[in-house]
Amino acid sequence: MKRFAVVLAVTLAACRPVRVDPADAKRLIETHPRFTAPDTVRVPAEYCTSDVANPAPNPAQGVSRIKMLQDARVITLTVRPAGEGECHPGYHARVTVALTDVASSFHPTPLPPDEGRGWEFVTARRKFIAVHDVSYDDPDNPKIAHVGYAWAWEPTLLGQLLETGSVQQGASATLLRDGNGWIVRQPGM
Repeated sequence: MKRFAVVLAVTLAACRPVRVDPADAKRLIETHPRFTAPDTVRVPAEYCTSDVANPAPNPAQGVSRIKMLQDARVITLTVRPAGEGECHPGYHARVTVALTDVASSFHPTPLPPDEGRGWEFVTARRKFIAVHDVSYDDPDNPKIAHVGYAWAWEPTLLGQLLETGSVQQGASATLLRDGNGWIVRQPGM
């Protein structure tokens, strides 16, 4: 009789739907390459600009980040008139960027050769806050889990100087159950 009870308990345990544990979901999301990718600012070694007063390589990147790096004495900018055909029409100044001694404190990484000369600085890393909810495609036989969670940017020292935000944000990750357990299909963000 005892043997029957043990077999029955093992059988029932094997038949229960395998759900993702919130701690496992957190670990899976936190270790995903997209979650671990930092927030960065890229600084080209040279570029053309149309605004000599606020020389930014790309207005979408924001004049403020280049200006803030300059104000923090991380970089210096040298602006000169662009030579004939050196810049696109409308861009009449050439800017050369140099790193200062202060820059080494922030560990700049050279840009890959195929992306031009310049540097990349890490300004923040994601910090996992909490799992809020877990829902399933089929509660009786879950193969897809949607995990609602919160995260925030944790600014580096340079990120603090550049006023990188640390506001909590919500996200939803999609996890799939395969033969070996749960994997992250889409980490959200």
